[in-house]
Amino acid sequence: MKRFSKFLITLYLFSIILFVPKISQAQEKLHDVVYLNNGSILHGEIIEIQVNESITIISNCGDRWVVNQNDIMRIAKEPLSNEIKKDSNEYISCKTKGYYSNINIGFMLSGEMESIFPSLSLMFLNGYQFDWGLALGAGVGIDLIDETYMPLVADIRYSFKDSKLSHFVFFQGGYAMPLESPDPYDYNYSDSNPESKGGYIINPGIGLKLKLNDNNAFSFAIGYKYMQVKHEYIEYSGQKINRTSEYNRITLGIGFHF
Repeated sequence: MKRFSKFLITLYLFSIILFVPKISQAQEKLHDVVYLNNGSILHGEIIEIQVNESITIISNCGDRWVVNQNDIMRIAKEPLSNEIKKDSNEYISCKTKGYYSNINIGFMLSGEMESIFPSLSLMFLNGYQFDWGLALGAGVGIDLIDETYMPLVADIRYSFKDSKLSHFVFFQGGYAMPLESPDPYDYNYSDSNPESKGGYIINPGIGLKLKLNDNNAFSFAIGYKYMQVKHEYIEYSGQKINRTSEYNRITLGIGFHF
């Protein structure tokens, strides 16, 4: 009797091992997968077929691809998966995630420019990209305005979709540390030996990201930078004076994401 019971238990476990994976797979959502001759893979839903000409597929992120049938190796129905294949040239249908770095060269424009050349800004960012579009990071840079400042900022940005060309919004906020003292003749401080105390920065903006591969991209952004810095100097009477200067700049930036 015990042997018969063990046999039934063994048969039951064997049936679970044999049939449950198939049932789970049948219940998992499927989507169209198009394998191209160049090694790329497109994920989504085929919405149109032109016999002996082309197919049209909408990716899971909403991108529309029209593919010549001569470029297609095969088409399959596969379970929807968010896994990213690092060893292929696959067009990923979900947003990537992980650590990233970005170096950005910017130009700061204002209505009171004394030179035809805009002020320059250099920013290096490091952060983490979540798979649902949000990225959090921190950065350090150099701003060449009237004096030289080193901004230390927190960076928040959101990418609306992951595709070869996508758009994003960002917001930076932080503190600008002075790297040099102001020229007294630029501020009518005379020979008072002024000192810069730095101040806070806010910098929101929008941009476009051109994806080169799974790890690298170029970005183009436009934003608005508000910067408030404090100067301290001593008058002839010996009184210590604090003065606040405000900067309002339109920023144009070119970045490299890696």
